Amino acid sequence: MYTTLAEVRIESLAKFIGIFATNGALMRSRHGSLGASVVATREPGRVFVLIDWPNEEAFAAFRNDPEVPGIMASGGALGPPTFTAVERVAALPV
Repeated sequence: MYTTLAEVRIESLAKFIGIFATNGALMRSRHGSLGASVVATREPGRVFVLIDWPNEEAFAAFRNDPEVPGIMASGGALGPPTFTAVERVAALPV
């Protein structure tokens, strides 16, 4: 599995989630995404998105798809996200 963490600046959380959960989900699915989580910060207009992919190639195909920037813009993204590859190293109980 290949996981990315994206930092995204957005216009509004409601607008972002509305597109992320619909058109964005279709686009991620088209490229093989295994799931995603959105985390909002206390700072308005800033979210982090954790997305699981089957491999780095699937993520690269998503990132290079010419339709993706328009979908992100329609969800209120104020610019391209900053992506960082991450690896889950532990899941700990409370």
